[in-house]
Amino acid sequence: MTRLAVDLGGSRLRLGVGDGRGDWRLAFDRERPSEGGVRDIVDAVAEALSAWGLAPVDLAGIGVSVAGLVGPDGVVRRAENLGWRDAPLGAVLAEAFGRPVAVDTDVFCGARYEAEAGTARGAPAALYVALGTGIGHAFVFDGRVWRGSHGNANGFGHLVTDPKGPPCYCGGAGCLCLVAGGKAQAAADPPPGPIDALALAIGSAVTLIEPAVVVLGGGARSQPWFDLAALGEALGRRAYPGVVLPRLVSSRVDDANLRGAALLSEESE
Repeated sequence: MTRLAVDLGGSRLRLGVGDGRGDWRLAFDRERPSEGGVRDIVDAVAEALSAWGLAPVDLAGIGVSVAGLVGPDGVVRRAENLGWRDAPLGAVLAEAFGRPVAVDTDVFCGARYEAEAGTARGAPAALYVALGTGIGHAFVFDGRVWRGSHGNANGFGHLVTDPKGPPCYCGGAGCLCLVAGGKAQAAADPPPGPIDALALAIGSAVTLIEPAVVVLGGGARSQPWFDLAALGEALGRRAYPGVVLPRLVSSRVDDANLRGAALLSEESE
């Protein structure tokens, strides 16, 4: 039997059939409905399975990566880019397909993949930063994803890089995502200084935990502003000079969150 991975991002919906480590047997990628709710995700999964000629009984489990805060019960408690509050995604999927379902925050899934099979493998400490519609992060210590005391340590895009900056949808102001997020940089008149803002935020993290590697993932890496070499140069000016600077690398895959969702599904079997 195989596993179904689902990545529900800020702007895309991706599905993959496989184990997350190798090539996908089957894959599906489309723009996420702007007003989509939980039932729309169920319908999209059912549509893909039908197109592939698969029945739910063919699946060992379903793993789901979501751009939002997820509780241990599979409830998406808060997802600004999806417009969701307390959405029972895990329970609804389990009821619809009759398979074990595991749901987690997208960057925790991506970090899981990078720590197990990607560029953070073997690192004593690592930082995964996903540059997508918004910006998320996860720390990895000794190969294990660290979620914080209550599972909410993923909001890298809401680090304040300009206290006098514009208001953010999170309720704060001057957040990193308003400068270096994919949505911000896709605007007709994008804000200046995304590399410097990103280096400031990563430099603070490096000063705090001295990771051996920082892995950059997410679709916004394909935007014209992203320059890994320039980011590395700026990072050297932003971190405390007493720390050893990390390897700064771009993920080798463009679907780390989806791959991590497949790995996550192993826990639900």
